[in-house]
Amino acid sequence: MIRIKHRDKAIEVPASTPRRPMSPKRRQAIFTEHATAHNVAPCCNCGEPVHRHSDRWIIEHRRALALLGPDVNTNCGPAHFKCAEIKTHTQDLPRIRKAKRQQARHEGTKKPARGFQTPAGVSFDWKARRYMRSEA
Repeated sequence: MIRIKHRDKAIEVPASTPRRPMSPKRRQAIFTEHATAHNVAPCCNCGEPVHRHSDRWIIEHRRALALLGPDVNTNCGPAHFKCAEIKTHTQDLPRIRKAKRQQARHEGTKKPARGFQTPAGVSFDWKARRYMRSEA
């Protein structure tokens, strides 16, 4: 937990879950928990079978640790290397970026973005439907 001072009171914000080392024994235990046949388990992303010895596979966290997912075996599953890469880049990273933006805005460390501002001496002409330089 991280202590943050917000509006004259201290609040605690959960930090991302620390990652435990993925030992070969833990990796094999997770694969065995999900195995449907001898040395075959479904990919936790696409559902296609992952063959323990012939496919390139990794242990994927279903809910990312940076999104406060727990680092327990029930949150992990075997996944094809390509499937895990795709999930990380298309789902996890955008969600992590959004969560960090929301946290920064909540903490007041990032000012809200301003909308489009017209430069000085320019106004919108409704008849012409475009911006025109004002004549002085």
